[in-house]
Amino acid sequence: MAESRHREPRGWEKHGVFPALCVAMLFFLGSGCAVDETADAQKDLYVREVSGNIFPDTPVRGEVKPLRYTRGSFTYRCTECHKDFDTVVKQGDLQGEHADIDARFDHGRNTQCLNCHHPGNRNVYVGYGDTEIPPDQPEQLCGKCHGTMYRDWRHGVHGRSNGYWDTSQGARTRLVCTQCHDPHNPAFKPMRPDPAPIYSRLAAHPPQEATHEQ
Repeated sequence: MAESRHREPRGWEKHGVFPALCVAMLFFLGSGCAVDETADAQKDLYVREVSGNIFPDTPVRGEVKPLRYTRGSFTYRCTECHKDFDTVVKQGDLQGEHADIDARFDHGRNTQCLNCHHPGNRNVYVGYGDTEIPPDQPEQLCGKCHGTMYRDWRHGVHGRSNGYWDTSQGARTRLVCTQCHDPHNPAFKPMRPDPAPIYSRLAAHPPQEATHEQ
């Protein structure tokens, strides 16, 4: 008969000392690794310290202005001249006082002045059925054609809002269309983007310069 290889456990094995030592050793090693990894991670962190408001809240095109014409040091209401002119439904190239608008005009399919300007009262915009839209509410006019953008603007998705999201904590203001877009040439030109808010100083290559469209 083959000799049995079974042996009696030693005393320290009977009382569970060996398993306890193994568990303690694993816990010690695991804790040590976690501490080291955390320390290494902290070394690689780049903390960007910022003071003040890092985002300018000045509108791109300034505050909302009434419909006026300025020449030299004089400012005129639109009706001061247009009361003497008959309304031209089908217009040609703009001349005279509005030649500067014609030079930069690019509003897609919208090529007629009276699609936006009221035919009877040039101091206001035109709404549905020749109703009047006040000059300080251009978003009502733009919403006639740009419905999805107007919807997104109302919900704070499109455009710019300043102040508090939670209005119980403070006031919130919302820029209107003409504070960012030129109504006669509304598309934004390519622009250089601001740098990323956080950039690791340990990176091998700095970010490349690019336009907004890239």
